[in-house]
Amino acid sequence: MGRFSGAAKRARDLTNKQLATEIAALSTVPRERLQEMLPTKRDKEAFLELMEQVEAETTMEQKLTFLGDNLATAGKAALSVLKALL
Repeated sequence: MGRFSGAAKRARDLTNKQLATEIAALSTVPRERLQEMLPTKRDKEAFLELMEQVEAETTMEQKLTFLGDNLATAGKAALSVLKALL
């Protein structure tokens, strides 16, 4: 453990809470439910990026290209959310 490990952990926890709040604001799913569905920061970031792409003023082809290029991350996050909602 480094000298700044405590501060880094607090900053990470705060960032995770803020990111969950932003994701929750984009959907009707409560923040706590998103925490369960997307347990890792990487999943949350991928889901947020996917939501931004979905809401962007781009064509369906551009959205599909994004999804194809990011299938490993965005696709996993999307499937996690869909699975939890169904």
